[in-house]
Amino acid sequence: MPDVRALGVVLAAGAGRRMGTPKALLRTADGTPWVVLAAQVLHAGGCREVVATVGAAAPEVLALLPPGVRGLPVPDWARGLGAGVRTALEHAATGRADVLVLVPVDLPRLGAADVAAVLAAAADDPAGAAVRATDGGRPGHPVVLGRRHWSAALAAVGGEGVCGDAGLREFLVGLDVVAVPRPGAGADADAPADLPPGTRPAAPGA
Repeated sequence: MPDVRALGVVLAAGAGRRMGTPKALLRTADGTPWVVLAAQVLHAGGCREVVATVGAAAPEVLALLPPGVRGLPVPDWARGLGAGVRTALEHAATGRADVLVLVPVDLPRLGAADVAAVLAAAADDPAGAAVRATDGGRPGHPVVLGRRHWSAALAAVGGEGVCGDAGLREFLVGLDVVAVPRPGAGADADAPADLPPGTRPAAPGA
């Protein structure tokens, strides 16, 4: 299987309005911040480089990032998830990665095996890959997008008035996307009722 040069992206710039706090700052039962957990999972799943988009509570989120994980500021993060995706695509274009692996920060049950599974599905043609995890046929994450799609994806999310909470959803509809079934791939935590047991609120001054 060819070696896939993967750039993992934690989409963590949002304010978490429905949650009542930026979800990047929430912590697992053992105290691990969600943004750190997502970065660890991406790295363990096969991503050579891992970055995190930051916007709301940027100083606090940046202070949590472990060594080797770069924060990507998203000045217009309030425009929605698409603004963070655009920032990630712009960063990726300056590097040598074959694929982007996109993961929202609000998937605390995501595991390294989920990341490895979508990367394996992209291995035959990394630069042309369009892969996403699904759960019961419903689209989820991680999403893998090869380099040959980045310019078109950037145009899809980067225009005036285009950025929103849909991210790359509509863009992916137009591609021949490989679906990789992964239980829980769509189990994002949007509101307090969705939180796993033991989740801790953001630490004061985190």
